[in-house]
Amino acid sequence: MSKRKYLKIGIDFHGVISQNPEYFKELAHELIHRGHEVHIITGGPCQKIEQTLKEMEFCYTQAFAILDHYEGMGMVQHCNDGSFHIDDELWDSAKAKYCQDYNINLHIDDSKIYLQYFKTPYCHYEADAQICTLDGEPCLDFRCPVTKVVDDIENLFIC
Repeated sequence: MSKRKYLKIGIDFHGVISQNPEYFKELAHELIHRGHEVHIITGGPCQKIEQTLKEMEFCYTQAFAILDHYEGMGMVQHCNDGSFHIDDELWDSAKAKYCQDYNINLHIDDSKIYLQYFKTPYCHYEADAQICTLDGEPCLDFRCPVTKVVDDIENLFIC
């Protein structure tokens, strides 16, 4: 794990922020206040997610949506019923690729299916327990005050 003075943290919207919006709003604010970046990394669509974040007054550095990414590449098949299709492997690997391309230090997500594609440390969020596991071991406890969780994140990645 690369150590540096500031961190780039990825947070999923659906299943993470959406499960505990006030807590993650405060977490993102504290991370940014300490000079770190917060990347919202989600399925999308980005415009809808960004509008929701704006209404929540949620601080973040950058947003990435899988749907928008592949739509921009012409790789989304739109159906007559309004649904869409993207190849499963492309969808499932997109967050991992984004994290690698943007040097994200830690990604927090609720879906285990993406884990197989990640080289970036992947913190699996369990909403019911409000904890995150890294490599199968509990590492972040979101029942604790936000300042302690940010301290714990910094201790994982900064000397």
